[in-house]
Amino acid sequence: MKPLALTGGIACGKTTAGHFLLEAGFTHIYDTDAICHDLYDDPTPDLLNGMRKNWGDGVVTQDSRIDRAALSRLLFASANREDAFAALNALVHPAVELRLHELMERDAVRDDELVLAEVPLLFEIGWETKFSRTIAVWMPREMQIARLMERNRLTRGEAESRLDVQMSADAKLARADFGLINNGGTEHLRKQCFELAARLRSSLS
Repeated sequence: MKPLALTGGIACGKTTAGHFLLEAGFTHIYDTDAICHDLYDDPTPDLLNGMRKNWGDGVVTQDSRIDRAALSRLLFASANREDAFAALNALVHPAVELRLHELMERDAVRDDELVLAEVPLLFEIGWETKFSRTIAVWMPREMQIARLMERNRLTRGEAESRLDVQMSADAKLARADFGLINNGGTEHLRKQCFELAARLRSSLS
């Protein structure tokens, strides 16, 4: 069985939901953001060669890591940022997918296990077809703004600006196979995670 994907808007509670799903019977959870971060420190040969080909040796350190700061400067200085970021994603996304499957092989994941991958930009990058089912954590916009302000020490305007440039929690929920409604405290979310895990385990057996 392919892993399930967990997504949701910023500050909606994806990480908390992931912990609850593990507690409820999922055997592994993989964070694609963390995988991406690790790939910059330990890139695959294809990723390293692609970085050099697109942006030169200056984006690679002497110990063969990707220099995030140097790469960022070049991306934002590009005459066509959209094309530059598309080129970056075309390199990074396959590397993330490959590393995810390598980690699953390392962990000897079985077909009868419930496995989760946290993918914040799941629908934005068109990855929903790579997973057996998709789960979105949803939170009302006002709660999302309040949490983002508190967590990141932002003004309301700054928090709203961050939300406005992303796919909304409503849109993610509408596209997902399952929804976790995070509007009533941690126990409310935990209960839904356990119910969902039980439902998914039943579908495996």
